[in-house]
Amino acid sequence: MTQYDDALGIYYEIRGVDKDKYAVITDADKKLGEINIPRAIDGYEVRKVGRKAFLSCKGLRRVALPAGIESIGEWAFAFCDDLVRVELVRGKINLGKGVFKNDKKLREIIVTDPDGTLADADKDAAIACLLAAAPVIMDAEYLLDIENAGSNEWLDKWDTKLEHILGLKDDEGYHLYVLCGEEDLHFDYEEYLEYNREKKSELCMLRLVNDPALKDEDKKRLALYLNDHTIGCVSEAALRVLLDRHGDEREYYRLMLDIGVINDSNLEAVLNMMGDRHAQMKAYLMEHCVTAKPDYFDELML
Repeated sequence: MTQYDDALGIYYEIRGVDKDKYAVITDADKKLGEINIPRAIDGYEVRKVGRKAFLSCKGLRRVALPAGIESIGEWAFAFCDDLVRVELVRGKINLGKGVFKNDKKLREIIVTDPDGTLADADKDAAIACLLAAAPVIMDAEYLLDIENAGSNEWLDKWDTKLEHILGLKDDEGYHLYVLCGEEDLHFDYEEYLEYNREKKSELCMLRLVNDPALKDEDKKRLALYLNDHTIGCVSEAALRVLLDRHGDEREYYRLMLDIGVINDSNLEAVLNMMGDRHAQMKAYLMEHCVTAKPDYFDELML
């Protein structure tokens, strides 16, 4: 029988038999803004988040799940338009397909130790960003490995997926997109190219900013891709991503200065692109902009 917890704004069922009964979250109020799901409800351990339990909770921004969660069903948090942060406890969790489908604002999937702490705050913050990118940008749900996220093996898999994405042609899949698309397509051909260039630029920037175990040769390759997508190139995708998605995140501007994507020769053009936006970052660029270090790429090879 489905029951409702007014304080939490969720629906749940008690399943199992005898001494092995447990709680399953089955649905939620669509107006939820954030929620900390408790370890137990009515004395029963919460072990599962059911299929579509939080589907289309448009205002949901943050959710924290407790230790003891064994599975999260298909589309459990799909189409949560404002979902930014998810907190999970490290362990083996079976995830259904499309758990975070179309959650375009998802920026962090934080994995804590069983006691709720972070083993290495800086590294874990970086892993949280990379983990969130797996379903949102990379379409790589196999990287949603809560038990092993952050390990060297997991990072190698992440980097291998990024290498594959960068190796794809910018128009890869367009003919299928047209053949299978509805009458009002979201992209024409040029827009499709730019969409993929922005996706690649976003991933390059993300990995360079969040760089645990990133090899020097990979740093060089990602930096070169971004330098090929700035002012004066076929595409300015890297700068559009910087301004549209990382408007006031200083570490991204520092990155673009360090690798030479923004430099003395194109600073004025970049400032014009910014227009009236991001006043603090405009001041930061004008204060810190220097010609790209000539030894940047050489340093990576030392």
